[in-house]
Amino acid sequence: MTHTDGSTRAGATLALRTRPLAESPALAAKAIQFLCEKKSSFAFGKQDAECVVPYLRWAIYPVGTSLYREGDEARTSYMLLLLEGDVSVDTSVSGRADRVAISVLGPGSLIGEMALLDGAARSANCTALANVQAAGLSHAGLELMAREHPEIALKLLIYMARNTADRLRALSEQLHMVDQLNANLHQEIDQLRRSTKTAP
Repeated sequence: MTHTDGSTRAGATLALRTRPLAESPALAAKAIQFLCEKKSSFAFGKQDAECVVPYLRWAIYPVGTSLYREGDEARTSYMLLLLEGDVSVDTSVSGRADRVAISVLGPGSLIGEMALLDGAARSANCTALANVQAAGLSHAGLELMAREHPEIALKLLIYMARNTADRLRALSEQLHMVDQLNANLHQEIDQLRRSTKTAP
């Protein structure tokens, strides 16, 4: 993960220089803590989590900064583990000028892992609601980890997959709720139509 161009043009992610996460022992300890928290039925052991830290980069995003831009195909080679601060996630909907809020993510959340794995364009906007400090892992860092510590890299991939699965399940539940609300709304509209037709 490299952020060096300083670009602030419209639609671009604010670029920042990164440093090894190990330069901040306090943030490195937070990264270890979050990796050790249970994701579904999986969690890192402390020693394994400590092995991940040397591959992570420390990134800082001021409030209002775009961490990811929906549709961005250029900056897809890294993911972020949020360590401090909250991030809003939203997406566009065809035919609508406004954007649809998906969620607000806080410390311990992993974002951008799908693009890291498949190289596809970013699927949503992620914007810092407060000053954000994050641990970034680049594609190159993941490949190096796979060569030097293949078992740890495999565990990290499982962690990423569980994170994605949890988020997809939550999104599925949200869509189910929206579908139910939509069905209830249609029932009420039908009842109103019937009542107006029978009214004297």
